[in-house]
Amino acid sequence: KNKVQAFGKFLSGMVMPNIGAFIAWGFITALFIEAGWIPNAQLASIQPFMLHFLIPVLIASQGGKMVGGERGRVMGAIAVMGCIAGVATTGADGGIVTGQPMLMGAMVMGPLAGWVIKKFDQAMDGHMPAGFEMLINNFSVGIFGMIMAIIGYYAIGPVMSAILSVLSAGVNILINHGLLPLVSIFIEPAKVLFLNNAINHGVFTPLGADQVAEAGKSIMYMLETNPGPGLGVLLAYWFFSKDKMTRDSAPGAIIIHFFGGIHEIYFPYVLARPVLLLAVMVGNICALSFYTLVDFGLVAPASPGSLISILLMSPKGTALTGLAGVAIGTLVSFLLAWPMIKRRPDFNGSDEQDSAGGNRTERSGRVSKIVFCCDAGMGSSALGATRFRKRVKDAGLNIDVCNSPVDNIPSDADIVVCQKVLADRTLKNIRKDADGKAAAELLVIENFLEDSGLDGLLKRLSGVLLPWNIRTGLPSESKEEAIRRAGKMLVDSGCVTLGYVNAMIEREKLQTTYMGMGIAIPHGTSEAKGKVLRSGVVVLQYPEGVDFGEEKARLVIGIAGAGDSHLDIISGIAAALEDEQTLETLQSCDDPELIYEILSKAI
Repeated sequence: KNKVQAFGKFLSGMVMPNIGAFIAWGFITALFIEAGWIPNAQLASIQPFMLHFLIPVLIASQGGKMVGGERGRVMGAIAVMGCIAGVATTGADGGIVTGQPMLMGAMVMGPLAGWVIKKFDQAMDGHMPAGFEMLINNFSVGIFGMIMAIIGYYAIGPVMSAILSVLSAGVNILINHGLLPLVSIFIEPAKVLFLNNAINHGVFTPLGADQVAEAGKSIMYMLETNPGPGLGVLLAYWFFSKDKMTRDSAPGAIIIHFFGGIHEIYFPYVLARPVLLLAVMVGNICALSFYTLVDFGLVAPASPGSLISILLMSPKGTALTGLAGVAIGTLVSFLLAWPMIKRRPDFNGSDEQDSAGGNRTERSGRVSKIVFCCDAGMGSSALGATRFRKRVKDAGLNIDVCNSPVDNIPSDADIVVCQKVLADRTLKNIRKDADGKAAAELLVIENFLEDSGLDGLLKRLSGVLLPWNIRTGLPSESKEEAIRRAGKMLVDSGCVTLGYVNAMIEREKLQTTYMGMGIAIPHGTSEAKGKVLRSGVVVLQYPEGVDFGEEKARLVIGIAGAGDSHLDIISGIAAALEDEQTLETLQSCDDPELIYEILSKAI
């Protein structure tokens, strides 16, 4: 299952960044073809060029880039042109007549061409004559691109065209015998294994384009894109789930799935209990049976598969019919999923967190950037980053939260979050340090919406004492320098504004914050309360001590308390330091993690 999911996500990664091109082509088709909303033959002539040339080139170049980088991107674009030309014919007037749209061919040729140039680059690494780099790089892409285009012309293009012709004939047989709805038995399991974009755009879009050319609409565009069955499962989870985290995550997933068209959001809910595949299968079978009965189809792909896309791509005057099919799929799926969900306890992201890898390498340094990643860096990762960014902001943390493709993780990421199916691939693409180890922490989760791993990460990041706010083995310095150092760390952690540092110095002038036993706890004056953004603690260890009057402080613990929390913080610190052995450990050990473990439990 994991290998199929990884393969499906790879194919999806070629399509997702180019969804905008599908939408543009869909709008031109829906608006300007003969059966469109505002027919215009001249503008309608744009759409064949987009389908047969623009979209395949975009998909192939993205696939080439995913495998071979920028050089792979160019290779993919060159190679797929051979596929396109290989299925074209010459018309009676001498003009070129395009054959089957090479979307599936693009998914093959793009990565293959990227792999070829990648292998060439690896072979040439360290063997390229100085001064000939530009010549070799450009000629290698040109020569290998030409070879791949020739292979595409004679082999890949015709083979893909033949496959599509066989599939088209099979679809016609199913339609003629009223069996087309049964393809849901294969479509729905393929979808939850993340093959949805590959089968929709690689297979159904070319087949649908042929039907639109003949009849002005095609049911092919509704085979995979109907959001109704997935909506029914999510509604059942919302109403009948026994697990609070699962139940609370469902409403957000419903909005994103139904109106945003990101079907991937419901896949984890089905995979958590595979018997729910029956619900989405039967729901889609019923919806397709209805569409077949009323002869409904779309004029272009509903991409992404949301209610909005279906309404926009419905032929003039048939939008309510499209909506009715979505409602049927939702109702049937909901009624079947209801007893399946109500009868048994639900999944919880934490159940498999440890086995999935969890925190591969928990970060001890300051966290400035958190990156959520998925295949294309657009769908589920964008959703996860948006939701977690709000939680981080509400917690008062100054941390950048963004999303990216798994193959292009920013080098300055401190923590990278991904779903379990992408764990190995993500770890491979995280920047490595000088020792070859991952330079960022990897957090593997089950669900971008709600997951105990994300809850734990937020708790760790928003704690009063943060792991990276502990310094050990510092050389002696003046009292003022030590206090300013502690204050700056509180500022950098987003706990206080810059003015709080001066307030800490003023507080020390009024009365020493040396507490005895080699401990000083500098903090701001009561007038500086408005400069505290959130409670925080920093720990500075000076083995040789810092002069606080006639005493030496070996531990300087800077604090900032929001409201009256400074009293609780001081009480917690005092309780932790009552044991002489613990106090000696804190003042002498060189392990910040041990200090964090001791003090974080108390405060």
